[in-house]
Amino acid sequence: MMFTINEIVQITGGTLLQGNRDTRITSVHFDSRQLNQGGLFVALTSGTRDGHDFLPATMEKGIAGALISRKDVAELNELDSSLALVLVEDTEKGFQDLARTYRNQLQIPFIAITGSNGKTTTKDITAHLLEGKYKVYKTYKNFNNHLGVPLSILQITPETEVAVLELGMNHEGEIDLLAGIVKPDYSVITNVNDAHMEYFESREKIALAKGELLGHTNPNGFACLNQDNPYVANLAHLNPGKTYFYHVSQQDEQEGAADITASNLYYDEQGSHYTVTFDHQQFSCVMPLYGEHNISNTLPGIFIALHLGITPEQIKERLEGLEISAMRFQQIQGVNGLLIINDAYNASPTSMKASVSTFLTVFKDRDKVIILGDMFELGEQSDAYHREVGEALNEMDGDFKLVTIGNLSKEISDAYFGESIHFLTKDEALEYLNQFKSKEYAILLKASRGMKLETLLDKLM
Repeated sequence: MMFTINEIVQITGGTLLQGNRDTRITSVHFDSRQLNQGGLFVALTSGTRDGHDFLPATMEKGIAGALISRKDVAELNELDSSLALVLVEDTEKGFQDLARTYRNQLQIPFIAITGSNGKTTTKDITAHLLEGKYKVYKTYKNFNNHLGVPLSILQITPETEVAVLELGMNHEGEIDLLAGIVKPDYSVITNVNDAHMEYFESREKIALAKGELLGHTNPNGFACLNQDNPYVANLAHLNPGKTYFYHVSQQDEQEGAADITASNLYYDEQGSHYTVTFDHQQFSCVMPLYGEHNISNTLPGIFIALHLGITPEQIKERLEGLEISAMRFQQIQGVNGLLIINDAYNASPTSMKASVSTFLTVFKDRDKVIILGDMFELGEQSDAYHREVGEALNEMDGDFKLVTIGNLSKEISDAYFGESIHFLTKDEALEYLNQFKSKEYAILLKASRGMKLETLLDKLM
């Protein structure tokens, strides 16, 4: 049981227009399609449609109440007089206030993860490791914004023992809002790079926006920061409690000062192999994800899992059975034995270079085709960032054919000295790609979410 209507009135500062104050709400949602009997419908007005328009339809779901900001809806004939209607100035703020209050009632560890890249993967890995011992709630997909985070909190049930939440942003102050609702016991910042440069003057400004998480971290808990990213490492002073660092060791590197380290990296068809060093202990790990960036993404989860009493043996077993969210270096079998790596969920210059580097390292027995699309939200330096990727490809080992698609990605192919071809649209590229439908080839797809590069899969499978 979550709240009574009277408690909702007090939490939101609202006014009860009709209904019983003692009615108890069992769930909260702003999507009328997801409501259950006894639920509270939040009529948001910030989307493409006014949520108040859906209020009559929610009656069929057996809802017990609604949070509204339009007094006139109380006069609708379709509404039952027993339906509790709470009028507030701003339903979005009221929704967030409910989540904040509910979080304060939950006496379980909260883990919050943010970063320019890798936060969804890190969230999934951390939750997967903890599920070996605990009942875990994790952010659904990547619902990580001003609506998704409160929604995630309000989905947590009394049976939940640990919550793992992902916090996203593209403007200053957004993490501050979300972290103030979550109040994490353990915080993770994966990295800071060029994602969302359109909205910031510099990476330093992005770092400070990500660092808003640390001021809301429980002083009796800790923050886990990526030592390999200087922008992240320099945020440690913002954390009121303990700060621990994670690090991926390079070949022939002398032992560093990180609190948890991955070393001895190599890859085969099983996935990534590496050694974890923690508190003078070492253990070997294998996981079915590829790349140094993904190895890095496992380290904060391993550190937190060890802190919460999960053994190295359990961690090794959980990593071997890891499944990750779709479109994140996802292996797919195409037609005639073609291997497709779908890494097209999103892209920044940093993640695109990392993806290509991993792709070239892993699948050495196949001819390679790299399909790169536009990267968005890069601001005035967008052309320069795209050229930076093309220039980086020139320095990478391995032969490959480069295909670029879109308006912006031509800068990549123009900067690349090897074999390349550019198409404005995906449809134009399909005929060219047909020649690679065989077991001799591996194809990588990488672009920003707006490109929807994964739609090429239907023609390649």
